[in-house]
Amino acid sequence: MLLDEENQSKRVNNKKGNIKIDLGRQGGIFIAYTIILLGYYGIVANIIMIDEWISFTEQTWISFTEMDRTVLFWTFEVYVDTFFLPVILLFVTCFLLTYKEEIPHYGIKASIWLVPFIIIEAFILYAVMYGFSIEPIILQFGNWKGYLHICILIATTLSGAIGGMKVKQLIKSRRNIE
Repeated sequence: MLLDEENQSKRVNNKKGNIKIDLGRQGGIFIAYTIILLGYYGIVANIIMIDEWISFTEQTWISFTEMDRTVLFWTFEVYVDTFFLPVILLFVTCFLLTYKEEIPHYGIKASIWLVPFIIIEAFILYAVMYGFSIEPIILQFGNWKGYLHICILIATTLSGAIGGMKVKQLIKSRRNIE
């Protein structure tokens, strides 16, 4: 028994070449959440800062305090300026989260959890940039634009997740037919 385990470990150690990283289900969700964390507000902030920089040609640095504070909670207002890249990023991420799952409901659930993740991220970014105040709660939950933003996020995540589920079902059904 002991000799067999030693031979097996020698065979494993002698293999060279291909490195295989199996992230599994949790690893994929972690990567998707990290992409959204860095990408969603990163795209919005960079486009806004570029627009501000172009309008202030004599300045070389734009402070975040000069940025519109509502953009963190009402990102739909800058979708046209950002060429809908945040929405596309969210859609594709939710699509891939659901497409890679064997049970599509797990992917849909993980995709829906991106909505509170994005909203909490806005609160954290606001607190880091401008300090703690009651204004973020008013912007997100005391104005119809905040609820519109939540509805847009839910619609985007659900459409991406359901799209991923349907494409996977279509591919499986075509494989079964042939």
